[in-house]
Amino acid sequence: MKIKRKIDTQLIDKAKNTNSIRVLYKKEGQVPEVKIINNLFKLKKAIIKNNLDIIPYETVYIICHNKKLMEYMKPNIFLPLKRIAGDFILIDIDKKKREFKSLSQEDIIWYTKDLINKSPIPTSKSINTSKITNIKDIYERGFEDNRNTKSNNFETTLLNILTNLELVLASILKNKKNGD
Repeated sequence: MKIKRKIDTQLIDKAKNTNSIRVLYKKEGQVPEVKIINNLFKLKKAIIKNNLDIIPYETVYIICHNKKLMEYMKPNIFLPLKRIAGDFILIDIDKKKREFKSLSQEDIIWYTKDLINKSPIPTSKSINTSKITNIKDIYERGFEDNRNTKSNNFETTLLNILTNLELVLASILKNKKNGD
């Protein structure tokens, strides 16, 4: 009985970890930024309470909304065969200790650039889109003007997904040509 109580208290202490860690926070339509999470217990509680998903991504993990909530949100980034909608954080996990840990400075730099490239819309503030007043200005063939907003979002999302699929297929074909 004493062993079980000792293990239980160790688990409780581990769960109430208040160490601070460094993560990347990506708000929808903006550039990722470094955030410090001061209390891991609050993060773990939010994951459980809000039913957040933890998705493996390269060597780190994305903590984002679950699939049901993402259906109604605008896409934030596109991954191969997956889209992440709404705000999310990028975090590292020590698999042996089963604990969250800070991102390294190299990871922060690399993943910031990578997430910007995977965004569906330009996130740079230096791009001036005020000259483009209508989608017909960009494409020779315009769309119908009587579309509602929902179909516009759907079409935009569909075009973004198709474009990203083309990029993935092109990179695979390029790698096959180079003999990789």
